[in-house]
Amino acid sequence: MIISKSAKAALLLILLSLAACTAMPLIVQMGAGGQNNTDSDMPALENWLETEHFVLRWTNHSRHLKDNIADPAIIEETSRYLEIAWNKYVDMFGRKPYTAPGHDKVLVVFRDIDCYGLADPPDGPIQFNSCAWVKKPGIRQPTSAHELFHKIQYAFGYKTQWRPEKPYLWFTEGTAAWSEVFVWGRVSRTCKVDTIFRNTKLDLYEADDMAMPFWIYFVGGNSEKPNNQLMVKLLEKCEALKDVKKALLEVIQETYGPPDKFFAAFAKERKNGFWSDECSVPYSCILGPDGNDMVDKVKSYQKKAGNG
Repeated sequence: MIISKSAKAALLLILLSLAACTAMPLIVQMGAGGQNNTDSDMPALENWLETEHFVLRWTNHSRHLKDNIADPAIIEETSRYLEIAWNKYVDMFGRKPYTAPGHDKVLVVFRDIDCYGLADPPDGPIQFNSCAWVKKPGIRQPTSAHELFHKIQYAFGYKTQWRPEKPYLWFTEGTAAWSEVFVWGRVSRTCKVDTIFRNTKLDLYEADDMAMPFWIYFVGGNSEKPNNQLMVKLLEKCEALKDVKKALLEVIQETYGPPDKFFAAFAKERKNGFWSDECSVPYSCILGPDGNDMVDKVKSYQKKAGNG
C-alpha cells in the first residue's frame, strides 16, 4: 500500500501523542517512515526516546547518510548527559530551561547540520550534528550542556523578552561555553580554553565562545573558592535591566569593586598566570574533546611568556 506524505505525517503525530500519554516503550519505530522529507532539510525522524525532560528524535534511514545514527546507545547516553545538565542548572539557577509554549519537554533532534549543536530559535528544538556525534564522542558531554544552557538564557528573557546589542556572542556563547566546564569540566573545542591566552590582544567583546576563560575568572574559578552564584546574579540582572554590559558592570561593582580594576586584573592574569594550583573542580582541570588537560597547556603558554 502506498502511503502519502501527508498521511505519514498524520500517522507520526498520532503515534507521538500516544507515546506521550500511554505506557508505550521509550523507543518507538515507525515502519512506514525512514524516507527523507523532500519538503525540507529535516529528515523523517522515525525513532524517538522520551525521558523526564526531553524527547530525542533520530533516524537511521535517511538517504543523506550524514543524518543517520545506527546505535541507539548513543542517544541513550546523550539523554543521560542532558538530564544531568538539566538538574545542575535547575539546582543552580532555580529555573527550568525554556520550553516552547504548550510543551513541558525539550525536543532534541539529530541530523546533519554545519556545527556541533544548535538551540536557536527559542521555540525550536535543540539540534545535534549526527555525524560528529558518532565520530567524536568527546564532544557529546560539553555540547549537550552548551546547547541546553541556551535554554536557560531564554528562561531569563534572552530572545524571549530582550536582545543585547552587538557584539554579544562573548556573552551568549561565552557563558554557554562556561557551562560546558561548569557541568563537565570539558569543552567541545580546545580554542575555547587556549585562544585568549595565545592571543592576548584578542578583544574580549570579539572573542565569542573563546571568551569562556573570562567567565571562569568572573566566578572566581581560578581561585580557591569559586562563586558560581555570580552567574545566577548576572542573568537575573540581565533580565531586569535588559542590558548585558550594564548588568555585568553592576555585578562586578557589587562583588569586586571598580569594574575598570577588575578588567585590568583579568588582562594581567591572562598574560602572566591565570590558574593557581588551589583551583577547585571543575576549573582545575579542563579536558578538551580528546581528553587532554587544557589547563596544563595554558600554564605552559604563560610560563613561556614569563620567561620571554
